[in-house]
Amino acid sequence: MSCIGLLIGTLLLAQGLVFWGMAGFEGARATAAIPSAFGILLIVCSLMAKAMPNARKHIMHLAVLLALLGVVGGAMMFFKGLGAEERDMKKLLDQGLMAILCVVFIVLAVNSFIQARRSES
Repeated sequence: MSCIGLLIGTLLLAQGLVFWGMAGFEGARATAAIPSAFGILLIVCSLMAKAMPNARKHIMHLAVLLALLGVVGGAMMFFKGLGAEERDMKKLLDQGLMAILCVVFIVLAVNSFIQARRSES
């Protein structure tokens, strides 16, 4: 699961940098880089899980919690943007993509947790 965390984290990191770059790397538009922050956190959790196998379960649960926050934040802002009079498609794509990547991570992690529980018994 930590490899998937590294992959999703890297995708989120790249996404944030690309969308912030599309905004001209302006400080006022740094919110476009929010997916990068979630990506960095997922990468850190994944690396810590690899480095500390005894704490892996707890660290990956933390990663899922962070991804859940990413889903909630991304989805909320996506739907808020859909209701706006002027829709900014770049923002909508950025926020929606973050939510989708985080959902994918959560689904894969929960599946991994279930498989681990089944193999224990």
